[in-house]
Amino acid sequence: MFGKIASLLKNAPAPKTSSGVAVTLGDLVAMKRYVRLLSFETTGFSRSEGIGLHRSPFRGRGMEFDEVRPYHQGDDIRLIDWRVTARTGKTYTKLYREERDRPVLFLGDFRAAMRFGTRKAFKSVVEARALAALAWASRENGDKIGALVLTEEGYYKIAPHRQMRRLMEVFNAVVAAADDTVRAAEETRLSDAFAELRRVSGTGGRVYVLSDFHDFDDECKKHLAAVALHCDVVCIDIYDALEEKAPPAGVYRFSDGKSVLAADTADGLWRTAYEQTFARRRENVKSFCTAHRVIYVPLRTDDDMIKTVRAAMLGE
Repeated sequence: MFGKIASLLKNAPAPKTSSGVAVTLGDLVAMKRYVRLLSFETTGFSRSEGIGLHRSPFRGRGMEFDEVRPYHQGDDIRLIDWRVTARTGKTYTKLYREERDRPVLFLGDFRAAMRFGTRKAFKSVVEARALAALAWASRENGDKIGALVLTEEGYYKIAPHRQMRRLMEVFNAVVAAADDTVRAAEETRLSDAFAELRRVSGTGGRVYVLSDFHDFDDECKKHLAAVALHCDVVCIDIYDALEEKAPPAGVYRFSDGKSVLAADTADGLWRTAYEQTFARRRENVKSFCTAHRVIYVPLRTDDDMIKTVRAAMLGE
């Protein structure tokens, strides 16, 4: 897998015909057209529609103290330096220098479970396009872009940088991972990627996690909660309609690529258990996000991806 990624990074392939099953570099480059809809200003407002009417979902860029100066009419009273004011008898205000090189990390889960879909596109394709659109928007905001691309064999790490070639490195890694069909003897755990994410994420950064969270366990929660203490975190939960609701009554054959089983979906108990399993998994992720101030974005494969992500991020 990683040899395939390395080869793509040296020689980017010519764009192929786009489909809902495979993703191309051309697909990801084309997502730049959505920059204006997903460029959320981190200083308090969305800039997607001029000044914007919505509050930003993020806490704001880190601010580094610069100096104090005499208070001028119109200055924010919350920035008054009361210690200096008390010592001198004159009102002084603090000045801060805004950090412009916020690192934005994407954790993209492209393991076997993501290569599934019955509506419009595979989960892996929807994920790749969402990641690309958000990466373009982040770059437009002046942020550094990096990624952890998770596959069944491990993860491919790309350190954050503002160079265009680094963004293309992320996109090429995503293309290789989304189209990979290699099956490892033992699947890499999501918690392993979260442990690495915890190690490399810096204070004041932003993290996007794109996955179906099928193995979001206590170990995952421990690492992601630690990341959420010092970063803005967004979890984009990608799922297919068939995972959420059982298919119409009938006998269906299912396969995971290794074994085949048959299920009678006319059985009411089976249908209830099937749908409850998905509901519990979703609630597991959603409740964690609520408890740790993480933005939760449910994204179905046949949704309008840009509209859904934007609405969830802005609380519309």
